[in-house]
Amino acid sequence: MTPKEIIKQLLDPYDSSQTECDGMTRICHTVLTNHGIDHQPMYGVVTLQNQVIEPHFWIDLPSGERIDYRVKMWLKGENIPHGVFNPQDFPDVIYTGQPVELDVLSPKIFEILTLKFDLQKFQQSQSH
Repeated sequence: MTPKEIIKQLLDPYDSSQTECDGMTRICHTVLTNHGIDHQPMYGVVTLQNQVIEPHFWIDLPSGERIDYRVKMWLKGENIPHGVFNPQDFPDVIYTGQPVELDVLSPKIFEILTLKFDLQKFQQSQSH
């Protein structure tokens, strides 16, 4: 497996977490750190034509690849990156930012952020 495939295998399961870019970046940072994979959390702005996401968090890899599982939450259109990707494949999506230091999540916080819950069941129980 390539390093990119290994990283995708480690991180893809957390794509379903109920988090936005900051929480998802912290989850990815924790998993990558725990597996000894070199990476740099980033903080800044993402633009696509007239769409601007600010603030936004993502991770850059030494290989030049980028990790962003949440940009699709905010950018509308075709050819929006997702997961682990090469930014050169998405020339219209412009990331501008700087490195940010993040703490590794404690096991308890990690568990809370990655819990799966059924929103429909929750909403049904609230209406009784």
